Amino acid sequence: MLDFDALSSSGHAACFASRGRIPEEAAARAGFPDTASWLADLASRTCCVTMLAGAGTRWVESLRTADPRPDFDPARPRGLFSVRNVMGAGPDPVPIAAYALAATRDLGDHIVVVRGWEDEIRSLILEPIGYRPGGWRFATQEAPGGKPRGHGDAAWQTMDLWSGYEYLAVNFGGDASNPASVLSALAALDALSRRSARTDAPPPALVLPVAWMENPAYPIGLDSRGLPVRFGHAKLQGGSVTAGGGAFTNVGVRVYRVDALREAILRIRAAHWTAGGGWRIPGNAPPGSDDPSGGEFALDNVDAALAAEGRARILHVALPQELSPVKTLADIPRFERDVAVIYG
Repeated sequence: MLDFDALSSSGHAACFASRGRIPEEAAARAGFPDTASWLADLASRTCCVTMLAGAGTRWVESLRTADPRPDFDPARPRGLFSVRNVMGAGPDPVPIAAYALAATRDLGDHIVVVRGWEDEIRSLILEPIGYRPGGWRFATQEAPGGKPRGHGDAAWQTMDLWSGYEYLAVNFGGDASNPASVLSALAALDALSRRSARTDAPPPALVLPVAWMENPAYPIGLDSRGLPVRFGHAKLQGGSVTAGGGAFTNVGVRVYRVDALREAILRIRAAHWTAGGGWRIPGNAPPGSDDPSGGEFALDNVDAALAAEGRARILHVALPQELSPVKTLADIPRFERDVAVIYG
């Protein structure tokens, strides 16, 4: 029998080998007769948010300088750019963002954060990969000065849409998301939350699927209990960070308890946002002379705050190939290779 507390703290080394059993064990621990009935119950309490509204500055620049230039409108989100489909369902090729949206398709209600292009996202991704009618809603991220202010800001703007759920899973439209990693993180959070209801142990606020890599760009620092205490994201460090060896790193998927996420966002907004100046979060990109509308608010800031309070867990269930975001055209070949490994 799996020990979810150990798997997400001191037992990281054993977690990866056990990852295939996590949903089944969570279902049995919750008292359900089978995994399918547990999943239906879990989905009724879960909301999934996929971010498709990023500015994509590097993407637009790569389109501008490509030779030959692809026939792709740079105003369109990069998540609509077509790549090879190795999922075994849907059209081939398929837009990049289909991988992120497929990873959470069966895990709850859906919010797709956008800045336009809803008809294309619906007709090219959501309907072809099997989303049920009415199973999603679009939310437009407002962008002061024409620039979206980060995925933390998107979570703030959509708070009224997800506040009524128990869990929130967040991923990003340019990532090589793995359905198994998202489901395992949700399963672990559900198991730990149910354990908390039976004991005095508080539930974690965040479960972060991670991979083990050599010299990751975003290493995670752990304490003696195996709990994350810092995240090596450049936005939180004021510059680039490398691990200098093997380390755990996040893969772009986050699973939160909704009550804890909401409380953390409200605290950060109270401390670091003003009506006249927007977001001013230490370590994040600040406003510039050509960008007076404010800086950014990232979910990395939420994760760091929860980790500092001992309320975050990591779960070693992800493959290194899941850390394969498309930021420029040059990333496409690697993305296609990596999703082939994930789905293989």
